[in-house]
Amino acid sequence: MAKPLSILRKRGLLNRSGPVESAISSLSLSSIVDVAHEIDQAVNSERKPVTNPLFSHSSSLGLSGNRYECSYIECRIKRITQLARFALMYTDKVFISNPLSWYKEIDTKDDLPLEKEHLLDDLKVLSEILPLLEKGYISLFSPYTNVCPSCQAKKFLGEKAGKQFSRKFADLKKQFLDHMTVECEVSYGEYDFICNGPVPYFDHSRVSVQDITPSAIACRPRILKRIQDGNRVKLSRTLVRDLELHVDLAHNVASNAIHGLATSYYLNTTFLTESDLHVSFLNSLHQAPSIRKKNVIAGKHLSSIVPFVEDVAIPDIIKIREREQEAFLLYRHALNAAIETFRTAGDSFTKQDAQALHGDVIGPQLALLDRKVKQAKRDLIRKPFRSLAGLVGVISFGLLTGLVSPDISALAQALGIVKFGSDMIKDTMALSDKEEAIQNDHFYFLWKVRQKAK
Repeated sequence: MAKPLSILRKRGLLNRSGPVESAISSLSLSSIVDVAHEIDQAVNSERKPVTNPLFSHSSSLGLSGNRYECSYIECRIKRITQLARFALMYTDKVFISNPLSWYKEIDTKDDLPLEKEHLLDDLKVLSEILPLLEKGYISLFSPYTNVCPSCQAKKFLGEKAGKQFSRKFADLKKQFLDHMTVECEVSYGEYDFICNGPVPYFDHSRVSVQDITPSAIACRPRILKRIQDGNRVKLSRTLVRDLELHVDLAHNVASNAIHGLATSYYLNTTFLTESDLHVSFLNSLHQAPSIRKKNVIAGKHLSSIVPFVEDVAIPDIIKIREREQEAFLLYRHALNAAIETFRTAGDSFTKQDAQALHGDVIGPQLALLDRKVKQAKRDLIRKPFRSLAGLVGVISFGLLTGLVSPDISALAQALGIVKFGSDMIKDTMALSDKEEAIQNDHFYFLWKVRQKAK
């Protein structure tokens, strides 16, 4: 990703410290559009075919830190850094949607102030993963914009899936309407609609803002007066339906899921998503019953709590990944072997089968390393233990075209692995030549990363 970053730096919009706010604020409408086109061309010119789809992924908009999934900058940065650690710990490459592609569509100066704010936030998100973009662990992908989700479903999943899209989308809208609560208040002269609900429909509250009085509220004078008097008012299901807030939320899920499907098709990758709704929506569109059955099984087992070593700095993980490439491949190969066994499972594959696979394949590998480390520790001077905070994060992985997704983290749930060796190493040790006892072990790479825990 050298060219896109070079363009941003040459234009003075980005440096090592992050986005340059003064340069962004001075941009004209035509300059923003020109930058978007130039970066799009650079992204497309650098794209190379994926040779190993097993460990290459296309990220959902949410995990990519895209503002169309969530506009809160803190949430966006949290998600992109989670994705960065996942990329370093498990993958060859992760593709994320180029956030600057959308600026090609700006066509009025009225939008310019707001678009500058968006651009500043987008560059803040990208600056969090600059080292990974520079080294190729994460790459940008410029998607097609303004493409009909129903047409894409038909193209990638078949004629029947395209015809089913409207019905399944209607089902999704009803699910949101049945599970969401909405409160309304006036803030700075605008109407804020605070939407909330249980997982998987909401991971946090969402706020929809409208600058004029919606007709559905204007025709309800008593409710309108309470809101305009400064009260936060809980809205009825009927009023929520009339406001069509559930439609926007359902459209976001459907378009994001189809976007992931299309991206995976073009890049020959596996769709990576944090949302169970993406998985269930795509599964509902598959036309072959056997495919649907496989995906239901996988959807039940392949949503996992994955070991994100959040207390290890990203630059430290990059250094270990570069220095211990052979150990990384050995570590991943051990998991890959188990994945291949899992992928051959038939439609009757159960949770008990997954637990047996854990006991037969993964468990002994972890136990072997544990014994070796304990043996090495006996010769060391004891040091204070360090706690490992924030070890895990949650990611769900999409299942496309009837194949069980081969993602490692997904496998962890299926195999019953909740914490990858969380009790294995809790203190930082200087093993010196004692490391030779474990350097050829399948999980030596993971152990090295754990040493950097703060």
